Amino acid sequence: MENNDESRSIYDFMQEAGVELPQLVDAGLELLAGVEKNEELELRLEKQIRKSLEDLNVVVLIMAGIRVEEDLLHHRIEGVDVDDDPAYLYTDEVLGMTIANQIAGTKAIFNFKRYDEAKPGIIATLGPVLDDVFAGLVAGCMSKIFEE
Repeated sequence: MENNDESRSIYDFMQEAGVELPQLVDAGLELLAGVEKNEELELRLEKQIRKSLEDLNVVVLIMAGIRVEEDLLHHRIEGVDVDDDPAYLYTDEVLGMTIANQIAGTKAIFNFKRYDEAKPGIIATLGPVLDDVFAGLVAGCMSKIFEE
């Protein structure tokens, strides 16, 4: 990340991390079961993701993931190497579950597990922290739109 004093939106930080809204919508809809994918559902999911990205707690958790991922990728923490996403690294899971829970409560944590394991779409291309962060965002949003 560039070090400057310019204020940027969460969408800017996500884009720098290689994640854009349409990719998250596609990932969310990839694991649909028992529901037909249609334009209305895509729009509902996009709207829910946008709404969730207005939640300060969700934004801060995503930013924490983005910053940690960058530090890990550049080996900025002496003695820490998670290039192979070791099983003993579980704080990324905690971030993902917390994001899902913040958006849609406990049920979203169970949905997070589906997205974390399947890693649909863009989620499969992300590093060891961001895959869980964005799996949590998508799982929380999918859970939220189906509770309404």
